Amino acid sequence: MSNRGPARHGQGRSLALSAWPLRRKVALAIAIPLLLAATLGGLQVRRDLTEAANSSASARQVTVLRPAVAYLTAAERAMVAAQDPTAASDAELKAALQDVRAAATELTNTEDTADLTAEQRYQVDALLDLSQAMRDGNINALSPQTWIAQLRQLQSGVTQLITTVVNAQIDPEPRLELLAQTLGGRFSLAMEQALVSTDRSGDTGSLELFEELGVESAAIDRLASALGDTTDTVNTLRTDNADRSRTVRTGGDDLGGPEAYKPYDALISELSDGIDAELAQSATDARQRALVNGGITLAALLAAIFLALLVSRLLLRPIRKVREGTLLVANEQLPEAVARIRSGEDPGQIVPIDVTTNEEVGQIARAIDDMHRQAVHLASGEARVRAQVGEMFVTLSRRNTSLINQQLGLIERLEIDEEDPRRLESLFRLDHLAARMRRTADSLLILADAPTHATAQEDLTVEASLQAATAGVQDYQRVRIGAASSSRINDEAGADVVHLLTELVDNALNYSSPETTVTLTSTSSPGGVMIQVEDAGLGIAPALLAGINETLRSGAEVTPDTARRMGLFVVSRLAQRHGITVVLGSNHHNGITATVLLPSAILDGAASAAPATAPATVTPISAQAASPSAPAPSAPETFAPAEPAPMSLEARIAAARGLPQRQSVAPPTAPLTAPPAAPPAVPPTVPLTAVPTAPEPAAPRPVSPLPTRTPGTSPQPVALSSEPEVAPAPVAPEPAAPSPAAATSFELSSQLAGPPMSALDMPASEVIRLNPPTQSDEDGPIFRSMRSAWLSANGGEEPWRSSEIEAGWDRADVVAESEQELPVTSAGLPKRAPGTRLVPGGVTKQATAAIRDPEAVRLRLSAHAAGVSRGRAAASADHHPTEGPA
Repeated sequence: MSNRGPARHGQGRSLALSAWPLRRKVALAIAIPLLLAATLGGLQVRRDLTEAANSSASARQVTVLRPAVAYLTAAERAMVAAQDPTAASDAELKAALQDVRAAATELTNTEDTADLTAEQRYQVDALLDLSQAMRDGNINALSPQTWIAQLRQLQSGVTQLITTVVNAQIDPEPRLELLAQTLGGRFSLAMEQALVSTDRSGDTGSLELFEELGVESAAIDRLASALGDTTDTVNTLRTDNADRSRTVRTGGDDLGGPEAYKPYDALISELSDGIDAELAQSATDARQRALVNGGITLAALLAAIFLALLVSRLLLRPIRKVREGTLLVANEQLPEAVARIRSGEDPGQIVPIDVTTNEEVGQIARAIDDMHRQAVHLASGEARVRAQVGEMFVTLSRRNTSLINQQLGLIERLEIDEEDPRRLESLFRLDHLAARMRRTADSLLILADAPTHATAQEDLTVEASLQAATAGVQDYQRVRIGAASSSRINDEAGADVVHLLTELVDNALNYSSPETTVTLTSTSSPGGVMIQVEDAGLGIAPALLAGINETLRSGAEVTPDTARRMGLFVVSRLAQRHGITVVLGSNHHNGITATVLLPSAILDGAASAAPATAPATVTPISAQAASPSAPAPSAPETFAPAEPAPMSLEARIAAARGLPQRQSVAPPTAPLTAPPAAPPAVPPTVPLTAVPTAPEPAAPRPVSPLPTRTPGTSPQPVALSSEPEVAPAPVAPEPAAPSPAAATSFELSSQLAGPPMSALDMPASEVIRLNPPTQSDEDGPIFRSMRSAWLSANGGEEPWRSSEIEAGWDRADVVAESEQELPVTSAGLPKRAPGTRLVPGGVTKQATAAIRDPEAVRLRLSAHAAGVSRGRAAASADHHPTEGPA
């Protein structure tokens, strides 16, 4: 039953009108009007044929009226002659009776051929029965009253016969009604003559005689209203009627005799001829009209069918073109335009659909063209938005890089002055974490597909790139570098190769057991240098591994999986940028081996010019040394290293060479490689208010022993006042920088890093008045080696501008370099007084809450906003929008 259910459902949908194809719907829409038109046309033809048949029947039926009228007029003459006792009247009576018999015979014959209805036949038979006595010759037995009664019945029968003929007609003939009125007037005239012959009671005649005169006058008036008062026949009839009225009123009995009937007989003959001719013509016209209308209806139906087919063709063909054009736009033209837009090319003009009409289908075609155009416009807008987002990533990356560089500089200063091995180890770990954070910031540049800033960089060997990649991860102790090629990578691709290898090594470490190692090897090949990153980790399913390799070959696109596999995105983008081939495969350790083939195109470049700012002298890293740069590992995800972006080659070389070996404390003006000075004498205790120290951090993971520091002395002590003196809140001056862009960059970076530390944030008892420190042109070696390339994109060394934040550190340097004798232990190590080397104002008593002045906070915020505005204005004026954070 489950198999037949869908079939029934599909069958029901196919029978639904909405599921019909457009051709069938158009046929249905055309068939219904055509069917109605054919039905109406057939009804019209049928009605015309019925009218033609009725007209023909009426023409045949009126043929009975002439014998009937002759029969009535002959009976009237016989009645009038029967009432006159003269001899002339007898001859007239005989002639009238002969006419009655002849009219009766003709009426009987016409009844059989006139196609009369049943009612009409009944009326004719009644007329013949009423005149039976007259036709038999028994007139002597008829009294005058009987004559008058029979004559009235005959006249009424003829009138009823005319009425039945009129009722049988579809379009009644008006002359038949006039014929009935004329016969009524003639009958009144006959009654007048009969009454004059029989009524001699008075000079003015009887009332019945005057009544008949009035009936005749009314009949004449009805004829006048139909024929017109100016008709000669009507005027004659009125004149004769008036004369007979005067004759009767004067007592005369001469009412005109047989001559008085001539106007009526002429009018009856004229009306009968007109009726016959009109009905005959009506029958002919009706037959012709039926034929013509039938032909027209048939031709109209054929024309309607032809036009319907033509219109359906004109409707379906543009719709088919619109459908084909829409599919072409959706499957070919629009994807090609989007591909050209993404590649940075002009999408060009759209090709409109080949429907040029202005009706609804043409409007649909224009709407699809507009949709195509709008889709291309939206794709262009999306490309612009992506470009803007990329610029935002670039700006954020460079801001973060600037802040991290400042952080590394501060950590560098703390490392120089720190002697406690445990704290020094923590500082090294913090330095390492900050460098890894910078790699994450650099990944934003790759995410935005931003080009590497042009700067003078050095090429490096493959071995140095492997060391740099090892130094950029957290668990660098687990990395083993095997045989390394002696080839050199050019300066353009060096930083990106190190970044790529760092991502692969970081991924291998994240997805392998902490007890296993990751091996890096490199060998020269005819096509370049092949580097392998081998781990004994969790491995990757074959299907997923094939998809990852396909992504690495074709270049990663931004998809919903990009956030989860950022390392894959970075490696793919970097490999695509320099034509590097990266392939992942399984190994015999059940892990993954990443094979990187560096093409010869990036190995043949000559060594570029030395960077504008030479990196500080550092010693090579040992196998157990801590690494200065690598981001924290991400959540476990197959091949998901940190986010991408190119970084400075100077920082990569410094990372490759590892952390600097700690040197003896020396004067700031002496080089880092100078021998340490003699141990100083124990200085007197400085009376400073005790500051609670931070709790000791948890014991770190066992690492290789860090280098110990040899105590040294500074040549010049710094005089400290015996009693601290409260110093006013320092106000950051506006330094006159030689380069507005560089000055703005450092000022804004320092302000964005955090609010300046001032004496307002410390209790009065903890403020130390120090002599202003001497500005040193030397920066820390790590900071100089890791300075971001974009800060010196102009190619020249930019002088370092100190900010308010560094003022406290400068005062701490003065205290550290002062010639004060510190007490030493029995082992010869110096004893340190807690809090003597803290940044002034950096730690406050927990018991005393710092009172912050709102006015001072407002002034600092105003100064910060003003500095930002000045930096933006300076950057815009010098046309260097990317040389500093905006």
